[in-house]
Amino acid sequence: MIGFLSLKHRSCVINKCATVVSMTIVSMVFTGFLLNGCKKRTVPAETPSASAAPRLENVVTNRMKDAAYRKALDQNRQEQGKAAFARNQIVEKMELLVARARATLPAGADSEAVKAELAKNPEWQALEAQNARAVAEIDKTLAEARETVRKRLLAEARDVKAVAEGRAVAVDPPPAQ
Repeated sequence: MIGFLSLKHRSCVINKCATVVSMTIVSMVFTGFLLNGCKKRTVPAETPSASAAPRLENVVTNRMKDAAYRKALDQNRQEQGKAAFARNQIVEKMELLVARARATLPAGADSEAVKAELAKNPEWQALEAQNARAVAEIDKTLAEARETVRKRLLAEARDVKAVAEGRAVAVDPPPAQ
């Protein structure tokens, strides 16, 4: 029995030693991989064929993700709001003059009589000129907005076509700050 127990004890010690040796070898291998992977790698010299390959252009294919485009639209919207506010004030003054002109005319006077009465008033003529300038300003800002959108739509279509043909790569623009 003593011989049996001592043999079992020796095999257990041998197994423990084998485990320690194998663990040491494995840890040395992992340490070697880690040290090898952390070395600074040298950039290989480019071959002539690699430098001849064209670089793909980065394009934004969704115009609403373009912060500059959205900012231009917002600025145009604000300009339109200011121009519309200025025109609204002019129109209110014009409506007051129309009401005054209707009050001075006899009951049942038609719109032609009101227009004739207003044509005599120099304040009405000045307001009409201001209204015409305000409408022209609104039309100008609308035309600018249409042109901005048209240019961006054409650029977006061109970029989508370039991506489809493989001449460009679609990317998301950096977020606006």
